[in-house]
Amino acid sequence: MHKIKTALILLMLIPVAFVYAGYYDSVIGLTGEQLKLALRTLISTNTNSSYDNSREEMFGYLDNVSGQVRCVYTGKWFAVTPGTIPNANVINTEHTYAQSWFSSPSSSIKKADLHHLFPTTNAVNSARGNYPFYTVPNHGSADVYYNNTPWQSYRGSDGMGHTVFEPADQDKGNVARALLYFTVRYNDGLIQGGVNMLPILIQWHTFDPVDATESARNQGIFDFQHNRNPFVDHPEFVASIWGPVANEDPTASPVPDFTLGAVYPNPFSTRASVSVESRGNEDLSVKIFNLKGQLVREDAFRAKAGMQEYVWDGRDESGLEISAGIYVIRISSDACQKTVKILKD
Repeated sequence: MHKIKTALILLMLIPVAFVYAGYYDSVIGLTGEQLKLALRTLISTNTNSSYDNSREEMFGYLDNVSGQVRCVYTGKWFAVTPGTIPNANVINTEHTYAQSWFSSPSSSIKKADLHHLFPTTNAVNSARGNYPFYTVPNHGSADVYYNNTPWQSYRGSDGMGHTVFEPADQDKGNVARALLYFTVRYNDGLIQGGVNMLPILIQWHTFDPVDATESARNQGIFDFQHNRNPFVDHPEFVASIWGPVANEDPTASPVPDFTLGAVYPNPFSTRASVSVESRGNEDLSVKIFNLKGQLVREDAFRAKAGMQEYVWDGRDESGLEISAGIYVIRISSDACQKTVKILKD
């Protein structure tokens, strides 16, 4: 159970379907409410109600990388001895589905459910509180949670008078899939604080797709509490249940002046390409960070209207080949920034 760090490397090399072969056989072919109800039956097998045991698993093993644990909202790393629970004043536990939203049945199991628990700094944990998740359209007037990493989360107004919390781009999909899991598993709603979170969660799920780290985490949680997040294993289940949701919300951010497409190959050995589609000719900034938030490479990229590729040769600012691991490529214009994750093998 506590071999998750070794398992992470193996999972990056082994097709994920092999790990859970047969788990979803009973729901394949279903759609809509039938799929949702069948998944609820399938994943309602977690019975752990020990919050302390879950925290020990999360901090000590599941999210512990060589004695370091990362905040889900700021990207900041904290030293945590493997197998231990840190002082909550150093790094705390975020319930993405806030405890005050729980309906009473199975509340102790909900509190201990690792699928929606993530490490976060105590300050940001308090700042998020039980505010609903949504887009903050005006980042300039929002509270920013940023620790010299590519991660930037925001607390501000959704434009309709509701205070909301927008997680960093790097973990928007992780947060979305955690809440979609929670509403299916426990039948607790996604309209909180006057905000219907479902449309934006579906958008974030598409914007920030599942990566190898999230898949490995899902497997680690399965080993511990014996159920899986189906939206990590089968991202297409989201559209099968709720359908695609168009971005028609009037408070959403303006249309970006460029978008990022496929990253290929991923994982990569020597060279990787990121598709960039630009609405016009513009100068873009490219910054590449490791998972500790350290800048390893910075480039200027001249985009032309249409589709092109930014190619990274897998080398740092000094021209040295970077080590194996997960990296974040952030491409920015004056109007917006986009990020993608990539694995160097």
